[in-house]
Amino acid sequence: MNRIHFACVASPIVLAIGVAAGTASADGEPYRETYPHAQIDPARGFEGDVGFSDTIQYWRSEQALQRHAGWVGDPEQQWRLNWKFMDLDRVDLHPGHFAVDTGAARATALARRDPRFLSCLGEGGEKLAGLAASYPKYDAALGRVVTVEDRIESCAAAAPGEKVPQGSVANNEISVWFKSLSAGTPIRVDIGDARVMAAYRRGETLFYAKTGQLNFACASCHVPGSIMGHRLRGETPTTPFADAAHYPTYRTPVSMLESIQQRFARCHGQMRTQALAPGDPAYVDLEVFMTVLSNGYPMSVPSAR
Repeated sequence: MNRIHFACVASPIVLAIGVAAGTASADGEPYRETYPHAQIDPARGFEGDVGFSDTIQYWRSEQALQRHAGWVGDPEQQWRLNWKFMDLDRVDLHPGHFAVDTGAARATALARRDPRFLSCLGEGGEKLAGLAASYPKYDAALGRVVTVEDRIESCAAAAPGEKVPQGSVANNEISVWFKSLSAGTPIRVDIGDARVMAAYRRGETLFYAKTGQLNFACASCHVPGSIMGHRLRGETPTTPFADAAHYPTYRTPVSMLESIQQRFARCHGQMRTQALAPGDPAYVDLEVFMTVLSNGYPMSVPSAR
């Protein structure tokens, strides 16, 4: 069985796929197949979908979505909307909205136990609105690129006896509350930071690396010429641009709130490969890559998919 394995070495994360024992490239790295790379300019953010899938014209704005509202429910056309029509739900409540309230209550309880919790989330300040839109980012004190979920876990750990690990219900609920305070704010991951850009490049490598029994890569479903736009097991994969904007999201197929890294793990399971735990450095890199492809697009939290 092919198996995905991420190992931290002196520098970037290396993806090694056990294809055949003893098979290695000229530089000694294990052999691995990759899906052909698409041309993506990270500086363009979500606008990079122009010339990629070109579906951006249908989901770029609320007005564009409304013009094509008739496609909803049409299996041949709906995928072009990139599921963004679900973010226009301003009337009907879904569990994602309730998770915001629960997350706010959890954050308040943590702050009562240790007042430093909210100031830690606020990076030393009191204002939380808009902050989540700049994640993932490099944190000098922690010495690594951090996501919102990592920040929550680290800040909660300062309170005696408190553990809010990434991937837990509590972490996701606090995350969706924190990110809801930035709803409508354009995502702005700082690719001018060399450490963030290095994480982006590592995540890009992972996006195209094939793995698992099905020998799939993320790109096998999400770039032009792949399965994107075609039905696969009842789903139609869409463009990755602006996809990170709605996480954590309430996923109706599994009836739970999921972070983007939990979604990576679920995808790996569907690819018949070994999933990693939320917070794994490889998943952080992949989240950086995906979020940079959402730069400039407004955060859409809470959401359901």
